Amino acid sequence: MITSETPRQNTPSPTESRANYGFALYLASKTAFVVYLAWAFIPSHWLEYIGLTYLPQKYWAITIPVWVCCVIVVITLLYPAVNMLLVPPMNDPRILTDSYARETINEVRPGGIPTVSDLDLSEVCKTLYLDSKNTN
Repeated sequence: MITSETPRQNTPSPTESRANYGFALYLASKTAFVVYLAWAFIPSHWLEYIGLTYLPQKYWAITIPVWVCCVIVVITLLYPAVNMLLVPPMNDPRILTDSYARETINEVRPGGIPTVSDLDLSEVCKTLYLDSKNTN
């Protein structure tokens, strides 16, 4: 059976359903922002006049955005700081090896492949930088 459907191609444009959801989310966020601004700037007695009596205090119109901005600043400063505290100093042996490192076994059968192991950093440096054949 021959179908006239063309194969789906990978394109950067969103699919139709994703585009619809994105547009709905865009409209909902714009509407929520306009409602927030109306609540923040329209005097309370006007809102009560039209029947909106169960609204939070105006205090929260300033408090929540300031709190969110402070949290973002603290997170951007605190996250790298905690990571720097968790990294051992440069002269700590934990940087070079850990408890899962495998010792090098020099017993290799003739024509065989050496076993998987971690290389000692001093041996790597000797091979790379102190080898007499290496003329850089």
